[in-house]
Amino acid sequence: MARIAVLSPFEPPPDGIGRYSRHLVDAWDRAGHQVLVLAPHSRHTSSLSEEIGQHSHVTRIVSLAPRHAAWAEARNFQPDVLVVQFAVSALGVNLWAMRSLTRHVSALGVPVVLIFHETVREYDLLGPLTRSIYRSWARVGDVAIALSTDGRRSLLDAGLFETVLQVPHGARAGNENDESAAERVRHAYGVTRPLVLTLGFTGVDKGTDVLLDAVPLIAEARGNDVQFLIAGSPRQRRGLFRLMGRRDQKFQRILDARVREMPGAHVTATGFIADDDVTPLLRVADVVALPYRRATQSGIANLALSSQAAIVATDLPGLRDSLGDAALYVAPEDARGLAEAITSLLGDDNRPAREQLRASAARQAAQSDFDLVAELILAAGLNSSIKDAH
Repeated sequence: MARIAVLSPFEPPPDGIGRYSRHLVDAWDRAGHQVLVLAPHSRHTSSLSEEIGQHSHVTRIVSLAPRHAAWAEARNFQPDVLVVQFAVSALGVNLWAMRSLTRHVSALGVPVVLIFHETVREYDLLGPLTRSIYRSWARVGDVAIALSTDGRRSLLDAGLFETVLQVPHGARAGNENDESAAERVRHAYGVTRPLVLTLGFTGVDKGTDVLLDAVPLIAEARGNDVQFLIAGSPRQRRGLFRLMGRRDQKFQRILDARVREMPGAHVTATGFIADDDVTPLLRVADVVALPYRRATQSGIANLALSSQAAIVATDLPGLRDSLGDAALYVAPEDARGLAEAITSLLGDDNRPAREQLRASAARQAAQSDFDLVAELILAAGLNSSIKDAH
């Protein structure tokens, strides 16, 4: 069995990369590997160190400045591989401390696996600054992993690596239905009609405003026998990305105002929904809408797969990589096309179409199960031969 160190944000809070790391750690733990997660200190938890599995624990001691305690923890663990979940927006103010720790571990001869989450969006975001950050991290990595075709291509086009391994984003196959949980969320969220659901962090790229443009068309086509639940809130941004946070908050205010101005349509906007409600709501929804303008990959898409949802998504390579034939696809920003696709799945008359998509989602989730993805990542690190092009 391997000893795996993971450098990453870790839930709580319910951040996308933190949750992704949790899925990988759980998979490695089930396989009997020992895992140490080194994470930034979080105000959401009072414990600096806690067990997170039979063979795994997290230590929240990474901070703005490099700390000897974090380095000592990693060294004493004696890892066989270090896995870094990399995105500038996720690492934030801890970016340089994490790079220092990575460099120290690499100096011990431990292979470093860099999993890139946001390269397409981030690499040129702040011009020379973000490009320099990516180049500096590439120099400490032995294995580069992307979770989508677009992500892989962007790393290669930037000349950061000679070779980039692409693995599936990951899903949880075999997610069982729970009727009691379904009834609970129906009651909690007032679900009394066929439901169209969209959820996740608020942002212009998510295209929720396009769904709102489609609402009147869908409502008219279904005799207003449909309701819409828009669940999400802006991501907390720190450091360099506070400006993005303010943009997301402004966009949320616009969405809220539009919802209030839609009398007659059954539209509800909530904040972030509780973790225990996510899977039941995805199952209760007749349609899960992913009207993204841009997406390299999507944790929500893979949650929808795991929940065997009937999905309508924007036709973007990153979403097709994850969803395959488990979705209906529409062009970006095409509100009418989105409305027609969603309408084609609503109501008892369209139940066979929904069930076909749900069956496809189950098959796709099984092919990208986190247990399989975790072993691919570990094998790449233990057998690393991918070297920095520079």
